[in-house]
Amino acid sequence: MTDIDGCLRLARETGAFLDIELEMLTESLRDWAGNPGEPYTLVERREGEALEGFALVRREASTEFTFDVTAFCLASSRAVREAGARLLEDVEREALRGEVSAIVRFEMSRRREKAVDRRLLVESGYALIGHIPDFYGPGDDYFMYAKHVSSARSDS
Repeated sequence: MTDIDGCLRLARETGAFLDIELEMLTESLRDWAGNPGEPYTLVERREGEALEGFALVRREASTEFTFDVTAFCLASSRAVREAGARLLEDVEREALRGEVSAIVRFEMSRRREKAVDRRLLVESGYALIGHIPDFYGPGDDYFMYAKHVSSARSDS
C-alpha cells in the first residue's frame, strides 16, 4: 500500500506547495486511499523502496477524455531528469488505460513549474496553452500545459 505520509513529505520537500495546497493535497490523497480511481489515481515511481516521485491524476468530470495532473512531485533535481520523464510516461499510460486518446493537463503556479522544470514538460511534448502573470500573487504566475496522447491501437 502507498505511504500517503511519504507522498506528503516529498511534496513538502519540493518547496513548491503553499500550506493551503498541502492541505488540499492531503485531502485528495485521503480521497484516493478511500476509493482509488474515484476520482483520483495515484501514479508512483520508486527506486527499490525509495519514492522517487508521484503524480496525482484526476479525470476531468466535464469531459470524457481529459485528465488533470493535480500534483507532480519528484524527489530531487536528479530525479527531474531521470525519473521525471518516466513518471510522465506512466501518467500518460494511466490516462490511456481503456481509452484510444486523451488530453493530459497540468495547471500550476510558477513555484510548481520550477519544481517540475518546464523543460521536462516541453521536451515530453507538452505545450504551454495558458499563462496569466501574477495570478497567484506578484511574480507567481499561472501556467497550463497540455498534451494529446493516443494509443498505438488500430481500428482494423
